[in-house]
Amino acid sequence: MKLKIYRGTEQIGGNIVEISTKSTKIILDCGRNLPPLEDPKAVDNIEIEGLTNGDSVYDAVFVTHHHADHCGLLGRVKNDIPIYMSDETKGVLGVIADFIDAQQLRAVETIVSKSEIQVRDMKILPIRVHHNAKGAVMFLVEADGQRLVYTGDFNAIDEEDYAEVKKSGEIDVLLCEGTNISVNKGYTEEDVNQKAAEIMEQTPGYVFVLCSTTNIDRIKSIEDACVKSGRTMAVDIFMLAIMDIIKEATDADKMALPFQDEQCPVGFVPRYIDKVTEPRIHKYFEKYYPILKSAKEIAQMDKLVFMIRQTMGGFLINLNKHKPLTGSKLIYSMWRGYESTVHTKKFLELCRSLGMEIEYLHASGHAYKEGLKSSILLTDPCVLVPIHTENASEFNILHKNVVTLEVGKEFDVGLKC
Repeated sequence: MKLKIYRGTEQIGGNIVEISTKSTKIILDCGRNLPPLEDPKAVDNIEIEGLTNGDSVYDAVFVTHHHADHCGLLGRVKNDIPIYMSDETKGVLGVIADFIDAQQLRAVETIVSKSEIQVRDMKILPIRVHHNAKGAVMFLVEADGQRLVYTGDFNAIDEEDYAEVKKSGEIDVLLCEGTNISVNKGYTEEDVNQKAAEIMEQTPGYVFVLCSTTNIDRIKSIEDACVKSGRTMAVDIFMLAIMDIIKEATDADKMALPFQDEQCPVGFVPRYIDKVTEPRIHKYFEKYYPILKSAKEIAQMDKLVFMIRQTMGGFLINLNKHKPLTGSKLIYSMWRGYESTVHTKKFLELCRSLGMEIEYLHASGHAYKEGLKSSILLTDPCVLVPIHTENASEFNILHKNVVTLEVGKEFDVGLKC
């Protein structure tokens, strides 16, 4: 079995990995390069013969999760190549496409954790991981008597799932993400939950939370903090749609999800949605209409926690007209790097001008060095290949046999320690 990395060995994001035998070729993730912060619409022009152009040579594409740096180029994959992903990943991508008026992803094959897929002479086993994208998986690929594990992105992997990896035998290659390889440890979701509850209890006005709408674990942490502090969460129709699609696709008995109790959150629409010009979004407005409140109605309610995004400045200005936001707080719960962009900087300046105090509270969706070390020890691979990292050399202190691959260079998975 051969391994080739088209992108990701010296950068974060844009993962594209090829696994091949004499008769079979598959791709693990088909990610778009992370665009420059100031140019989010930058075009990724990478072409791979047999995948994005020319005659198809690949038997399948397998996707770990719905973040664009792992799936953003799926629309360019040749139509006769099957695409596999979890129900959660498929559902979230569908909702996002509706809200940005993008082309819907073509029909895909869905995968289930610990249910094996046979592609010619390869066996591919998806195994769920914890990441800030519900439905994320890693892959165990077996062929030619060899085994490779590709972690995708993760911040934790359950021990019972490590056992699933190890029971098939020795791991020849661990293809491991290293976004946070340079950071020993940091905030956890439990830390976010506890600190957020404290902020909510100490804040006389509203609390606003700026975080990714698809970060289900973060939303659950904030919801739990709301319960502890006696507050009610207020969310827009995009978040309601994401939550519903996740609940439909996920075994709710086995995973803690937001909005599972009988009390429905307060819904709001941050701007006017025209039925004629925005029919794909308006259908969600119609679906959630019974729980939606206007800014004027919301202003009559106390102890609310609003889940917001940088595009909601107009909503904040309107809400402030009905109820001054002085004494409110904004919890900034995402990567601090976004703070330097013009869009986010302008939004934060608006929040401050409305009398809000800003608190920074975030836990990464990627494992820190301690977590990476645990994963490597439990997997015990013969060879470790770093990916999704800008600091591959730091893996050398965590494993005795680290191989950093050059982009496009083929590596023999059967190469022993």
